[in-house]
This record gives sequence, C-alpha cells and structure tokens, in this order.
Amino acid sequence: MCRLNFAAIVSMQFAIVLTLNLPTSFANAKEEKQLSLDAVVTMVKLNDFRLKAFKAESNAFLSESNAASYLPDPTVFAAVQSIPTDTFKTDQEPMTQLKVGVRQMFPKGDSLDIKSRVAGLQADIRRRAQQAYWLTTKKSVEQAWLEAWFWNEKLTLLDTDRVHLKQILDFIRGLYEVGAKEQAELIGAKLALLKLQYTYIDAKQHYERYRQQLNTFANTVLQGEISGQSLPSLDERHLVSNPTNAQRDFALHPAVSILNQEVMLSRLNENLVEQDFKPAWGLELSYGLRDGNNSDGSARPDFLSAGINVQLPLFSNHKQSSNQAAAGQRTRAVELKRDQALSALRFEYQNQKSQYQYTRDQLSLYESQILPMVSKQKESALQAYESGEGDVQSVMDIFLKQQQAKTMFQRLRVNEQKLLSSLNALLAHDLQTFDDGDQI
Repeated sequence: MCRLNFAAIVSMQFAIVLTLNLPTSFANAKEEKQLSLDAVVTMVKLNDFRLKAFKAESNAFLSESNAASYLPDPTVFAAVQSIPTDTFKTDQEPMTQLKVGVRQMFPKGDSLDIKSRVAGLQADIRRRAQQAYWLTTKKSVEQAWLEAWFWNEKLTLLDTDRVHLKQILDFIRGLYEVGAKEQAELIGAKLALLKLQYTYIDAKQHYERYRQQLNTFANTVLQGEISGQSLPSLDERHLVSNPTNAQRDFALHPAVSILNQEVMLSRLNENLVEQDFKPAWGLELSYGLRDGNNSDGSARPDFLSAGINVQLPLFSNHKQSSNQAAAGQRTRAVELKRDQALSALRFEYQNQKSQYQYTRDQLSLYESQILPMVSKQKESALQAYESGEGDVQSVMDIFLKQQQAKTMFQRLRVNEQKLLSSLNALLAHDLQTFDDGDQI
C-alpha cells in the first residue's frame, strides 16, 4: 500500500514538474532584461575597433590615390658663377653672374596615373577586407550567442531535474526512516542528485564562458541575460541549390573579391614596371643676372637658359626585363590563390549544406519519434512501478533519459542555426545590410 501511494505521488510530481515552463531558480528570468542576438550583433558592429581601423586605412589609401596623381614638386636653385677670386667683384668679368632657375621632372610614361589607380585599388581592398572580417566576426558572434542559449536551456532542464530528484530523495528518505525502503534506493537517489549537480556546474561554466565571449566581441559589458527567450531562426532563404548561382555568389564573396582586386593590383604593378622602359623627362629654365658694362660702355645683358634632359634606360634593360617577369609571376600566383579560394568556398558550402540537411533529418526524427517514444517509455515505467513490477531507480533513470533526449533536441536545434550562420557567411549574405546600415 505504501508502495502504491509513493508511486502515485511520484506520478503526480512528474506531471507537475513537466508542466513547468521555468524552474524555481529561473522564475524571475522573464523579468530580467533579455539580451537578444540582434542587440549583440548591433553592439559588436558599433564597438569593433578593427572595423574602424579598416575604414581609416581605406580613407588613407584614397588620400594617397589623390596625392599620387600630382607631379613631383619642382626644384628651385640659385648659384653665383664665375666670380673672380682676386677681387670678388661681380662687375669685373663679363662671365660673372647670379643664376636662378627651376627644374621640373616628369615621371616615366603613365606612372603617375598607374600609382593613383594602385592606391585606389588598395583602398577598395581594405573595404572588402572590412566586409570579410565582418562576415567572420558576425558568424562568431552568432555561434557564441547560440551556444550560450543552449547551455542556458540545459541549465533550465537540469534545474527542473534537480527539483524533481530532490522531491523523490526526500520522499525515499522518509520511507527509509520508517523501514519501508532499502538503503540502496536512498543511496541511489543521492548519487543521482550528486551527478546532476556536477552536470549543472559544468553547464553553468559553459554558459558563462560563452556569455563572456559576447562581452569580448562587443568590447563592453553587455547588459541582460539570454534566458527566457525563444531560439531565433536565421535566414535560410539565401541557400541555393543551383551550382551556377552558387558559383556566382562565391565570386562575390569578399574573400574572393579581395583576390580579384589583388589580381588587378598585380597587373597594374606589371604596367608600372613597363613604364621603366620609357624615358623620364625633365625641363630646366634659368636666368642669369650680370653686373657691369661691356668694353664699349654698354650694359651687360642678362642670360636666359632653357634645357631638357632625358633619362634613357640604356644600361638597365636586363634589370627591367627581370622585374617585368617577376611581376608577371606574382600576378599568376595571385590568380592561383583566387582559384583556390573559390574551390575552397564551393566545397565548404557543399559540406556545410550536407551537414545542415542531416541535422534537419535528425531534428525531425527526434520530434516525431524519439521524444514521443521516450515519453511513452516513462509512462510505462510509472505503470510498472505502480503495479509493483518496477522500482524507483527505473523511474528516475527513464525520467533523466527523457531530459537527455530533450537536451539533445535543443542541441540539434542550435546546431541547425549554427550551420545556417556558417552558410550565410559563405554566401556573404549580410554584406548589403552592412554597407547600407553602418557608416563606420
């Protein structure tokens, strides 16, 4: 009779515990400020120093592009020529003069324009590097938040287990004290509670670790907690099945765009090397002031001089040819790196998408079969216990088994969203929002 009463109480306790949405220690979680994923991503975007550094570097290269389009500054010179050393008088000799002038050099070929375009490309590369960095950072933030959400959910389930097991332990202790239960059942209940407490500490440690990672990403102490909110669903509309469309998306990925720009940059450097085969020009204009008179008494006229100089690459032809060959090989190397990046993106996308589909299949299996089956198994164990054919340890074990299945179900849900986060990063999904929404 005592056994039947205990079974009935245990069954009622199961029903009460399973209807709880939140455990006792989380009863006020909904009253706390919630830290949503969107809020964390926004804060990270505002506070990330490297994003600001990329922007500053891009602006610096734009300024250099503008500066590179100007000619070098002219050289102004002045000299005193042919002064007699016996008297140092400027009017003694007809060749004595004060000479002032200016020299202006003109760089080889189109080198000025090419250097300006090189700096402009470097500015664009920094902008695309900013985009690539943001895609990686956003994915890391999303996955850290999702992990924090999972461990918080596990804490909630463990807290529910702890409340339930403590109730069972107290009841078994009472029956043991009146001789209605064996000591082995009491020790088994205590051990189950201790194991659960160890698991709870481990889950708490994981939650705090990922929660601190979010603070690190945001460069500030984020206010609010992740508890008490539903799992967000990341965008899956951008997943593509057509290989042609996927190839197009990969070609627009910043990691590939950077290499495309570097190919163009390398070709510009080739053109810059080619300019060394062209002559460099310089102009010189000078005016000579003379003092004194000629032998016939007339004033000595001033001198005006104008000249041009040309630097011919007569003795450096082999050097320039070698430099040109080296520049061509560098271009080829960057093209190969670009092809490798495209291939890596394609295979990584195929792998991640395959894992995503497997995870969705596992989720469907858990939701449609495993969780209902475990629930039926729990009911069967309760019925067996009530009829005297089972023991309390079996009831506790099947309850913990059900909670483990629920935990695995939440893990699969989180893994699904993490894979979506990775797939969206591979497809560079968030670039338009980033470009239009933030002027860093």
